[in-house]
Amino acid sequence: MTSQVARLRLGVPLSLSGKYARFGEQARLGLEIWQAAEDGVELVVEDDHSDPDVLERVLRGLAARCDLLLGPYSTHLMRRAGRVAAALDLLVWNHGGAGDDVQTAHPGHVVSIPAPASAYAEPFVRRLAEDGERDRLWVVPGKGGFGRQVAAGAERAANERGIPVTVAGPGDALPAGGSWNLLCCGAFEEDVEVLRRVSNPRVVCAVAAGVRAFGEAVGDPRGIYGVGQWFPSEGETGGSGTVVEGGTVVEG
Repeated sequence: MTSQVARLRLGVPLSLSGKYARFGEQARLGLEIWQAAEDGVELVVEDDHSDPDVLERVLRGLAARCDLLLGPYSTHLMRRAGRVAAALDLLVWNHGGAGDDVQTAHPGHVVSIPAPASAYAEPFVRRLAEDGERDRLWVVPGKGGFGRQVAAGAERAANERGIPVTVAGPGDALPAGGSWNLLCCGAFEEDVEVLRRVSNPRVVCAVAAGVRAFGEAVGDPRGIYGVGQWFPSEGETGGSGTVVEGGTVVEG
C-alpha cells in the first residue's frame, strides 16, 4: 500500500517584470532554493508585473488554489495585498513590504516578517555614536512614503544620541565641503543617483547597498554601509538586517 503525503501548496505573487523585477527575481530564486530542500512543498509563483491591479488579480487567483500565501515585494504592492487579504478574510505573510503603515494595517490578515522602515537607520546611527562620529548626518529620503518613514526613524535615532541631523528635501543641495555623514533611503535608483552626485561624505549608508546589484551600479561600494533584512545574526537585530552589531552590513 503506497502512502500518500499531502503537499503544501505555497502561492506567491512576485514582480518578475516591471519596476521591481530585480527584487522579485531574487525572492523567486530564494524560494526555489528553499523548495528544493523541502519535501512535500509545491511552489506557485506568478508575475504581478509590479502593478497593483495585476497584483490583486494574481493574489485572488492564488488564494483560490493555494494553502499558504506570501505577499509581494515592495511596500507599494503590499498595501494592496493587505486590502485584498482583509476583503477575502485571508492570511498573507508579508516578507517584502517594510513600510510601517503596511505592517500595522489589517491585523489578523497580515503577518509581517521584515523590520519596519522606521527602524532601518537605528543600527547605523548607533554605530556612528559608538564610533564617536558627531558630524552632521544628512538624510536623503526618496519620493515615497517608505523613504519618509526611514528618514523619520533616522532623525529620531540621531536626536536621541545627540547627533546633529538634517533631512533633505527633494532636490536640495548637499554639502560641497566640510565634514558630514550621509544616509540615503529611497528606491534603489534614487539612492544610486544621490551617491553618484556626492563625493565627500565621511561615512555613508544607503538602503540600496543591501541589494546585490548595488556594486555594479555605483562602481566601488567598499566602505558603504547598507541595510539588509536577511543576514544571519546573533542577539538584538536593532530592527534591520545584520552583520555589524546585529544591524548594518558593509558592502565591499
